[in-house]
Amino acid sequence: MPHSCKNSTDKLVFNIDAALPDIHVQNAGLLTALTAKKFPFLGEVGLSATLVKLDANAMSSPEYAADSSVQLIYVAKGSGRIQVVGINGERALDAKVKAGHLYVVPRFFVASTIADGEGMEYFSLITATQPVFAEFTGKTSVWGALSPLVLQASLNVAPEFEQLFRAKIKKSTILVPPQN
Repeated sequence: MPHSCKNSTDKLVFNIDAALPDIHVQNAGLLTALTAKKFPFLGEVGLSATLVKLDANAMSSPEYAADSSVQLIYVAKGSGRIQVVGINGERALDAKVKAGHLYVVPRFFVASTIADGEGMEYFSLITATQPVFAEFTGKTSVWGALSPLVLQASLNVAPEFEQLFRAKIKKSTILVPPQN
């Protein structure tokens, strides 16, 4: 029986479950990003990864890879709904997914996930060593880059609504707890 080589194990195996999460939002879940900084072998093969654990009925807000990388996502536990929107603004995928399902988010497509009542865990393999994700919520939201006039015209709303919209978006995070 062959014996494992300790040196190879340390280089080729990483316990992402034991890693400290990069984002933790109470009642929403956690996100752990894995790059070559934490696991050098990923840099050698040109990949990175994320592990997302969504609490019951929580949501991973819409985001897209701004660096043209592709995501391959495996649902490890639970179930939920995935929505993927293409470059032309049309929904490319709106599906119920559960443990064991595997799906792809193509380059520049926007994806969002909502967990069902038991929560959902999924692992994403990304075809870039340092992926750049653009978010539609939070302090780094792409909405924040637009001037008030452009945002008002884009959404066809009054200035008061634009201000409220911008304030709410900035307070949000990538992981969103369920509404009570």
